Amino acid sequence: QCCFACGERGASNSCQEKGCSCSFHLPCASEHGCVTQFFKEPRRFLTLPPSPVLTPGPSAGRRQAHPNVETTFIICLEPMGDKTSHNTMVCPACKGAWFHQGCIQGQAVRAGRSCFHCPQCNNKRKFLPETLRMGIPVPIR
Repeated sequence: QCCFACGERGASNSCQEKGCSCSFHLPCASEHGCVTQFFKEPRRFLTLPPSPVLTPGPSAGRRQAHPNVETTFIICLEPMGDKTSHNTMVCPACKGAWFHQGCIQGQAVRAGRSCFHCPQCNNKRKFLPETLRMGIPVPIR
């Protein structure tokens, strides 16, 4: 398969939007605003096109967190406003720490799985699986 973003061969992640036949390399999908979520076999990676709204995932039955007007992203300290999207996540433990996926990915790469936790509440048990589900790679060290 050819990558829709870069045109090179070897794209193994197919878009899951109904009627879309695009395929992507994992880094290309991320660079072009697609959401990539990891699930255990047989689904592996789920790639969705960019979207300005959150869609229900496996946690849809749980109480959803909503930011208030004064909320800022905890790493970059940008004001959040109503910027929830596929590229943002909230800590499932404290529901008060909001992150851009790109910002938390940098911390994930530096910390590795053994040390990676929510920067606000220090929760690892709920935070790590949610981060992986959101398609953010956390290296094993």
